[in-house]
Amino acid sequence: MQTRIPPRRPLRVHLLSILAGLWAVIALAGVLFMVEPLVSPPTSAPPAQARPAGATPAGAATLPERGAQQGTGSPQKPVPVWINAPKANINSSVVPVGIDAQGAMAAPEGANSSPVWFQTFWWRYGAMPGQIGNAVIAGHLDRKDGSPAIFWNLSKLAPGDSVFVRTALGVTLHFVVTAVTTFANPTGGVADPTLQRIFGPAQTANLNLITCAGDWTGSEYTKKLVVFTTLAP
Repeated sequence: MQTRIPPRRPLRVHLLSILAGLWAVIALAGVLFMVEPLVSPPTSAPPAQARPAGATPAGAATLPERGAQQGTGSPQKPVPVWINAPKANINSSVVPVGIDAQGAMAAPEGANSSPVWFQTFWWRYGAMPGQIGNAVIAGHLDRKDGSPAIFWNLSKLAPGDSVFVRTALGVTLHFVVTAVTTFANPTGGVADPTLQRIFGPAQTANLNLITCAGDWTGSEYTKKLVVFTTLAP
């Protein structure tokens, strides 16, 4: 585990700042036509970045009706609603998210007491868990005062450990950890191999869990921790 951050630092967890180039990576995967639903979710609610911190993103209950996905599913397939990783003390609801105002994967925040720190966030324009492709679920490492958040113990997972995802239809999917890797924040843009490995196309049904790691610089963490899992036979 990383050293705990002193609680009085002015923390704002930029959970997925590495994903500023994600839009281009997804474009490489053939999903250029999802621009409109990302910017304007197909609901009457305001976009997620316009809501107060910690509010549930627009479209959290269902996938958009338009927009290509990186995975092989369709909006009618069941979305993930709960994740459980016993070895990492993770037992949490899953909230679908799109992009924020900076073009990165949204990671809602709120007051230190907000339940948002103990939710996880599924990238709804990638694969659904259980589909062929890379499904991605993110979670905060810690809260604004440095106290643990939902993925505080993510690094305790090891190859062979189990991760379970329950869908909206009540089906539980079993994933097995294949690798646990810490990356320096990617800076390679569209061709960055780290972003490709996490979000790019895949030949198996994968679920990648991501959170912050490394040192706090005063504005962001220097690394990202990714747990790679694959659907059990």
